[in-house]
Amino acid sequence: MKPQRIRSLRVLRRLLPDMGQMPRASLDARTLYALATLLLLVQIPHLLHLPAWVSLSAATLVGLRLMLLRKPDVRWLTPLLSPISLTLMATASAVFIKLDFGYFIGRDPSVAFLYILVAAKFAEIRRPSDATLLLCLAAFLLLTQYFYSQTILAALITLPAVLALAYALAILRDPANPARTPEQLKLAGVLLLQGLPLAALLFAVFPRLPGPLWSLPEDAMARTGLSDSMSPGSIGQLSQSDEVAFRVEFDGPVPSPDQRYWRGPVLSEFDGRHWSASPLRLETTPSFRGNPDSIVDYTVMLQPHQQRWLFALDAAVSLPRSFDAAADGTGNPAAGGQTENGSNPNAARRQSRVIGRLMSDGQMISGKPVSQVLRYRQSSVLLDSIRPARRPSDETLFLPGRNTRTIAFANELRQSLDSDLAYAQAILDHFHREPFHYTLRPQLLGDTPVDEFLFDTRAGFCEHYAAAFVVLMRGAGIPARVVTGYLGGEMNRDYMIVRQSDAHAWTEAFIEGTWRRFDPTGAVAPSRVEQGLAAALPGESFVPRLSRRQAGWIRDAQLRWDALNHGWQRLVVDFDNDSQDKLWDRLGLATPALWQITVIVLLLAATWCAVVLGLPGMGRSKPPPIERLWQRLCRVLGTHRLARAANESTSEYRARACARWPGQATRLEGLFRDFDSLRFQPLEVDRQLARLRGVRRELRRLEWALLLQSR
Repeated sequence: MKPQRIRSLRVLRRLLPDMGQMPRASLDARTLYALATLLLLVQIPHLLHLPAWVSLSAATLVGLRLMLLRKPDVRWLTPLLSPISLTLMATASAVFIKLDFGYFIGRDPSVAFLYILVAAKFAEIRRPSDATLLLCLAAFLLLTQYFYSQTILAALITLPAVLALAYALAILRDPANPARTPEQLKLAGVLLLQGLPLAALLFAVFPRLPGPLWSLPEDAMARTGLSDSMSPGSIGQLSQSDEVAFRVEFDGPVPSPDQRYWRGPVLSEFDGRHWSASPLRLETTPSFRGNPDSIVDYTVMLQPHQQRWLFALDAAVSLPRSFDAAADGTGNPAAGGQTENGSNPNAARRQSRVIGRLMSDGQMISGKPVSQVLRYRQSSVLLDSIRPARRPSDETLFLPGRNTRTIAFANELRQSLDSDLAYAQAILDHFHREPFHYTLRPQLLGDTPVDEFLFDTRAGFCEHYAAAFVVLMRGAGIPARVVTGYLGGEMNRDYMIVRQSDAHAWTEAFIEGTWRRFDPTGAVAPSRVEQGLAAALPGESFVPRLSRRQAGWIRDAQLRWDALNHGWQRLVVDFDNDSQDKLWDRLGLATPALWQITVIVLLLAATWCAVVLGLPGMGRSKPPPIERLWQRLCRVLGTHRLARAANESTSEYRARACARWPGQATRLEGLFRDFDSLRFQPLEVDRQLARLRGVRRELRRLEWALLLQSR
């Protein structure tokens, strides 16, 4: 062989010394099993988010490492878990993740790849420093669960993994401690409980940043919610969902059910079958010159729907406001960062910021798609008409060359009436008088859906009636448009739940200089407006379970759980700098300085330490397990009138015990010998635990033997 090739091989061997074999880990079996349990528990919150092959691959790596621990002589395991093999596995996983997701830089692929890397790190773990790094990675991986969900259920799911993390940390800190697993788990639980007050203190007083600490990538995910278009059956399909659209807290009296029109996308363009929003809308400023006492103030907690529209009661008289300094979701303060003046010196920091715009058609638009729970303040006046700043555009009169029967019917009906308002009422009377039916499952319609609905099927959901009403109004030369949103809502203690099943479509017609609201669904099914979807469709199985308003403990439990989640969202997830300022106000510190916050934290932390250290049993350490077993042996022998003297040695005590019970001499000799070896002989952790279990077992047998002998 050439000298140059020989030198190259020697260099390669020095660079890759572990290619052929993997040194045996210096960590004991209990530590490895604790780390494996931790990784499997960390995986549980991600089962719904990660591909199945990622979870199986990670679990396989963990299983192979445990197999190597139990069977170190299996030859094929060592090269399979070598650094070269693990590097190739990680590279292949990265390629498959890219192929599976279609991209690599994003939330989902990054979390999946991180879990593969953590499992690979466990497969090659050798030293305590590796275990420490693995604990840190597992803790971070556990936090990534909150990238997907921040509900109280997500927090509860992570609790077993948090306990396993504390347990593994306790074992890694003192691997020679032969305490049993329940005792170590109890210690980990006590430490976590003791740390809760300190964590709550830091959560409450630590200075808050204006906005999120990081910006999550917006991965493409399907979300349930209203879209900016409507076709026959679209809202009916959405109404079969029980998902929460948003929650509302009212400052004063709650509006009646027939006034809860939550305005969303406004649809003016029509191609004969599909309705869509107009691109010609202009931004406007809300104004109201009526009685201020008629204004309804409320707070909306909007669930993410990946769209830009916000919801408000008809009609909004203010722009949506948030106390988050990251105003419009783009990182720039809305409206140039202007705030209202106030006498409070902290007002500049706490004043609300505008997070949306009001368009000329009455729809609220946010600065960017709503990708996380958005909490904003809103004010409305319960009106059924809006006076616009300019006349309607031509698109609110446009009709394509379809639905000719509907247009002919509109012309004939309009000629017999003397006003536009009377004509609109005549259409509603027609829906009420003729045999129209309100249903979630109408027949499929063809290329002329309005004609087929009005004259053939006469059965449909709210979007069918809204579309027909607007076409009839436009056919008579009256500007009209479709408004989508939600109608109703269910009170749950002190807040209202609006679900996707409350999705609704109504209409507006321009009559006598104002946009007037008309809800043709109310002419066919008045109970839909007054009582909700379930009351209007009592016999349909497609009505969502939570919308049926059924009494019973199941529904009550669901509402209580929703109230708990709502409180969690409001008090924990949405605890921002404004909430912290209000907390300081209650404590009498309107604008606390840094030194004041520091003093408060130090005083409360000192109080916490004094309470924890002053609890019974907290000021002194627990004796090790071997000492507790020795004390137990002395108590057992003492109850049978063989107490140990104060100056008596172990060998003298053993001799007296064997002389007292010659039938148990062999067992007593073995027990005393095991005690001596556990105390004074250095043993490996695994052998020490096995010897300790044997002592505990023999001591239990001795107790029974002496008890039976005494009888």
